Order: sequence, then structure tokens, then C-alpha cells
Amino acid sequence: MAEPIISADNLDLFYDEFQALHGIHLDFSPNQISALIGPSGCGKSTFLRCLNRMNDMIDGVTITGTVQFHGKNIYSPQTNLVELRKSIGMVFQQPNPFPFSVYDNITYGLRIAGLRDKQKLDEIVERSLKQAAVWDEVKDNLYDNALSFSGGQQQRICISRSLET
Repeated sequence: MAEPIISADNLDLFYDEFQALHGIHLDFSPNQISALIGPSGCGKSTFLRCLNRMNDMIDGVTITGTVQFHGKNIYSPQTNLVELRKSIGMVFQQPNPFPFSVYDNITYGLRIAGLRDKQKLDEIVERSLKQAAVWDEVKDNLYDNALSFSGGQQQRICISRSLET
């Protein structure tokens, strides 16, 4: 069997004194689909936020144990969070596009990274929107505010945003 892509070992998470995760041991294998199933409030989203260190932004959170991504401890001080989050993205049930145009939602991260070539940006926008199966629905409205689209379209715009950044 192949080495896991992501491996959590003895992962605990505390919100101040409250322990939300208890000794999680879980491997995610390459080319496999995994599902976390459980009742509301059992820690599924809390665990998922551990995988790209989104819990770092919450005051009072303490995490013990390890999470390895391709064999490297993601909680190491040397971990580049931008690079980690490029590889381990999050798509939420409730979409959260930036309050910009569809085009600017897709190109925002690329422009922050220094890409300015309009032709290249246009190609990336089209390719990523096609990969997220929303191109045909938004191609004539790329400069409309992403918040003006339906929830499902917003969700796919957010997915498109993560495909190329």
C-alpha cells in the first residue's frame, strides 16, 4: 500500500479548556475518496481545518499531535502556510467569494503573486472556470460581482479560485 498523502497521529485540539478533538489517528491514501461522517458538532470541520492550519487563526486554540503532508509535519515552524494552503484547500458548504467580479475572484491570488500578463490571466480564468463546470454559466458576465450569482455558482467560482492559485 502507498504511503499516505496526509496522516494525523494522536491529534488533539482544545478551545481554551474545552477539548474538541481527542487523539485522532487517520490516514488519507493517494487516489482514494475519503468521507468524514458524523453528527453535527462532533468535530468534522474542526479536524478539516487542522489539515491546512485554519485553526491557527482562532484565539485560544491549542493543537497537539502531528499532521504529516507528504511526510512533512505541517505544524513545523518552517511550514510555508501559503504553499500548504495551495495544496490543501478548503471549500465550505456556504460559499464565500470575494466581493469582486468573477474575473477578479479567480485572478486575485495570481496578481498578488505577481502575474500581470492579461492574456495568461484570461486563459487561466477560462480554464479554471471550465474545470469547475461553471464557465458556460458565467462566461458572458465575468465582470459582474460574484455575489450576484446563485449559491451553487458561487461555490464553483470559489472552487475555480483555488484551481490555479
